[in-house]
Amino acid sequence: MADIVHQIPWQISNFNGTGVGGSYALQNYQFDYALSGIPFLSATRDQWPYQEQMAEIRKQQFDSFAEPGEQSFYGWWLRSQSTFNGGAGIIYQDPDNDNQFNYRFAESLGIDPWTTGQIQLLRRANNVATLTGSLNVVRGYINSSGVDRAWYLDGGAYRSTDGSATTFLTWASAGTPLWMASSGNRSLLLATDGIWSGVDEGAAVKMYNPPAGTITRGTIEYVKARIGVAFNASLYFAPIITTGLPGTLPAATYTHNNPDWVWSSLTDGPNAIYAAGHDGTTGSIFKFTLDGTGAVPTLSGGGVVTAQMPTGERINTIYGYVGSFVGIATTKGFRIGEIDQNGDINYGPLLFTPTGGCRSVVGFDRFMWTCTTLAHDGQSGLYRVDLGNVNQEQTTRAIRYAFARDIYATGETAAAQSVTMLGGTDRKVFSITGDSIHAEDATILLPDGYLDTGRIRFNTEEPKLYKFVSLRTPIPLLGEVQLTVLDQGGGVTPYATFGPTFSPGTGDISTPQPNGPQNWIKLRFTLRRGSVTSTGGVLNGWQVKALPGSIRQRIITHTFLLFDEETDKGGQRVGYNTYARDRFEDFKTVARAGDVVVFQELQDDISTLVIVDDWQYVQTAPPGPNAGTLGGYLTVKLRTVAEST
Repeated sequence: MADIVHQIPWQISNFNGTGVGGSYALQNYQFDYALSGIPFLSATRDQWPYQEQMAEIRKQQFDSFAEPGEQSFYGWWLRSQSTFNGGAGIIYQDPDNDNQFNYRFAESLGIDPWTTGQIQLLRRANNVATLTGSLNVVRGYINSSGVDRAWYLDGGAYRSTDGSATTFLTWASAGTPLWMASSGNRSLLLATDGIWSGVDEGAAVKMYNPPAGTITRGTIEYVKARIGVAFNASLYFAPIITTGLPGTLPAATYTHNNPDWVWSSLTDGPNAIYAAGHDGTTGSIFKFTLDGTGAVPTLSGGGVVTAQMPTGERINTIYGYVGSFVGIATTKGFRIGEIDQNGDINYGPLLFTPTGGCRSVVGFDRFMWTCTTLAHDGQSGLYRVDLGNVNQEQTTRAIRYAFARDIYATGETAAAQSVTMLGGTDRKVFSITGDSIHAEDATILLPDGYLDTGRIRFNTEEPKLYKFVSLRTPIPLLGEVQLTVLDQGGGVTPYATFGPTFSPGTGDISTPQPNGPQNWIKLRFTLRRGSVTSTGGVLNGWQVKALPGSIRQRIITHTFLLFDEETDKGGQRVGYNTYARDRFEDFKTVARAGDVVVFQELQDDISTLVIVDDWQYVQTAPPGPNAGTLGGYLTVKLRTVAEST
């Protein structure tokens, strides 16, 4: 009879007996709590107080980066940058093994990031000539008087500029102009009726007659102390001559077996001449080696393919530079090739892929520039590549040279077709097809420009509360620097503009917008020209401070009664001989599983999802007379996992 009396509470308690999952519903007994369906009475007292506290937020990781504390996830979460010469192209301003987040950015317009420790405005490009033809080639030179100039073709018109004024030159060709090259202060003009040449600003005279037959296409370049020229599918190489004009070209060195093959560009390297072309679908680069046993190196053997482009990528221009690099402008974008000891070209991935691809290349100092169309926020201009700054991808290990958008023609939407240097200066000259010639100014800066950082997310998808941004600039500023926050929802929030009379100093700028937790933000720094047109805003560095934005977890510590017989708040006794042992074993099963369970505060009808972080059982008295009684206090440490408010 006694056993039956003790078994009744088991049946009516709704205790599921498994200890895994489930919940408990109050019926006959006034239990205080339930954990995974296991009911308990509270043992709260001075010795075992009920406790709730916030869980500590800390991401344990080893900080091996150069910036002290930047990778610590305790207290303020910090991200900063003090140099930008790694170029554009990153999505996230996150740490990596190569530390690229610390010197790269997402994109820029009108900004020069190439000086370590700062960004500043680029110089503007001036419209120096109006064009009417569709063939617009530019070539820089220094004339016999030491003046920096550039020739250009406007269809069949032959011109020269010093970067401001234009000189009209004489060219009596009756053929269709095809391209232009140069050697020092000598121009080389290619037309369907032959090769023409002029010195300085003198008249162009015919140097060579064309080969027999109808000429429909061609290109020209001065390579390895000789003129390299393509007429239709054939390549010819000839010396510069000044007497007996016009001369007769030597026999073709190489003729492609596809009569529709298009030779698009020629250049040279330390021990070879390279010719690029395509069949309308795929581009290739051919190598012609030189035999240096004679007084003047001669070509030996036919052309061999040294580089093949992916299907659908055609080469517009190849440009050999300093005997080591080849810039490859294609219909897809821009690549850098490297010349190995055998004279073969090994090219890397596309650095950037503007709509319409790239064309024409020029080099100066450690940089290359190439022409693009509509890639400067709807305007046409140049991209710059830094050959001295290499970024290596962590996943593919591919080599990518630093790059960024450079000067552009304000308001011009036609294609940028050709680029050169203005004589021996660092000023670029480029053409806008059928529209204009633009020359970089010697001193005057662009009115404004901007740089966007990558997405600042601290290398975690946890929501963040972005609280402060600080900037570092020269003091005094000779222009303006404006801070704008770009958020994940597309919001653009301007915050502060600093200038000659208002310096950012060393303080933080509060950023109440965007409001609430965010996965990431980006920063935009807009630089503006000063009252003196040769000076403008300069930024030396920035820092962001954020806090974890996820709902904080709570740590709940409770002590429960764990006896065979217990008395609820209404004075009713509940239990049986193995009541404590059964609940204890079921609880341990739940705790060992480590899964999420329901913790119920039964009197207030509150349920919370938790995991069991830790527990301790304390028995303060010896077992009962039958040596089988378990009785004591179970202290459980719970961590919430699904807080919503």
